[in-house]
Amino acid sequence: MTLTAQQAESILPTAQELRQAQQNKEPDEHVVSQSRMFSVSGGDSLRMGAIATKADEIRGRVNSLFGFQDDFKYTISIRLIGQSTDKAVARPIRTRISIIGNEPNFQIRIYPGGGIDVERLSNAIITMLLYERALREVRPDALPESVKVPEWLVTGVQQAILWKSGKADRRMYRKLFEKAEMMSPEDIVSIENASRLDAATREMYEVSCGVLMMCLVTREGGQAQLRELVAESILTDGAPVEIIASHFHELGIEKNMFNRWWALQLAAMADMPATEMLTPVETEQQLREAITILQYDQETRTSRPISLDNAYALLEVPDWRTQMKPLMERLAELSIHAFPGYQPIIREYQHVVSELLNGKSADDVQQILGPIRELREAYITTSIRARDYLDWYEITHLGASPTQGSFATYREVLQMLRKEDTGPDTPLSRYLQDIELLHQLKEKEPLPEPIRTRIPQSTPKTTASHEKK
Repeated sequence: MTLTAQQAESILPTAQELRQAQQNKEPDEHVVSQSRMFSVSGGDSLRMGAIATKADEIRGRVNSLFGFQDDFKYTISIRLIGQSTDKAVARPIRTRISIIGNEPNFQIRIYPGGGIDVERLSNAIITMLLYERALREVRPDALPESVKVPEWLVTGVQQAILWKSGKADRRMYRKLFEKAEMMSPEDIVSIENASRLDAATREMYEVSCGVLMMCLVTREGGQAQLRELVAESILTDGAPVEIIASHFHELGIEKNMFNRWWALQLAAMADMPATEMLTPVETEQQLREAITILQYDQETRTSRPISLDNAYALLEVPDWRTQMKPLMERLAELSIHAFPGYQPIIREYQHVVSELLNGKSADDVQQILGPIRELREAYITTSIRARDYLDWYEITHLGASPTQGSFATYREVLQMLRKEDTGPDTPLSRYLQDIELLHQLKEKEPLPEPIRTRIPQSTPKTTASHEKK
């Protein structure tokens, strides 16, 4: 059926009817943060209030990091779209800047299906705060057609906030410090899309950005220089390294100065405070390294590691006495942060070194080492079982529904993961394998071979001549 123009006009609402409908429409519920900078809408009042509070908290930490004044020119709109029960979307948190009436409009859209990722939300809020700072001084007629905040800058701010609030994982900084091959600061600031990095590289990238940000902000006058750097990084297309060097003039003195700054800051952040303690597994790993010396082979021109646990092999190293001093220093340093249960073990190893230096035979020393190794093995085995139990408890009891909290469900999940392609050999894949093998272990059975190879084993009592064979 075809409508005439007159019939169509009679069906469409008049302008007066549209205005009346708009007036009768219930206002959209929203929550305004205490700072008045954030307006949150589209959800229940409890969730909106929590997001507004979180946004203000991040704003306060960003202002503190840069030394910004506690003011703003433009508000930031945060809107929840959908329910937590909805299907998760590919980009659950999205940012957008549009020009409305010659003024920038800052928007964060959250699709809460499957839950809200706090880390992504923090990243989006920091991004918008930096945009607002950069654009507030730009004249309306001079607003750029497009702007983009560098990824290293947002990630660096996020990691620096975690560090200054005491929430950063210091172990990641130690891992980066100990890593032989790593990205240079120039490579870090040049990455435009870190989401394409694999999980391990992305983790190292984030920590590296945090080190770089702390390196810059802790310099004398660093806050003022960073405030200028933010605006230029967003409003210009210059190379990141050149922009940084233009505000931190010391970098132009020497070519490798940037790398030196970064390396020194990383070393400071990787250093453990006296109050921090290693886990049993971490203590065991560092203990193995501490009691190892090197035997240089003239023929192959290579060094072979020799453990203090094998006194027979150790006494055959020509310069073993010379290497005992640094070994004792490593043990003393380890004792500061070692897991408390390892303190008597470390003291026993120090006693073993003293006995060797005083002329004790390898046979006598191995008698002392036997109980020490058994205690270490008991500690590492117990730690693995305790870790697995806590993981199982968290999966089956915390946050799970009554019908899901069962050990059988946990095993099914593990089996399902193991049936999938695990990809390359990674700590996570080995961890899952260890869990499965331990839970299949029957009473009084020996430890499975894959696990036994990763923990200390009792050194057989041998003679020096047998060891040579």
